[in-house]
Amino acid sequence: MNLNLLAPDIQEEILFLPRVKRGRDPIREHAVRRIAAAADWGRQRRMWKALLPTREYDQRCASPHDGS
Repeated sequence: MNLNLLAPDIQEEILFLPRVKRGRDPIREHAVRRIAAAADWGRQRRMWKALLPTREYDQRCASPHDGS
């Protein structure tokens, strides 16, 4: 997948996504591929926001030792 087609801020967010400690990562490659196919960065940002995980994702990524 060509991540260079994504808006720079989305690229950065993907690079710094937290590691999932248990369960499956809710952000799937095929969903990001659809976002990258949109030519307009504004549309990409709206699609990305709609894809972002819920608080449940944050809980799965948290380490039991980090106080989360």
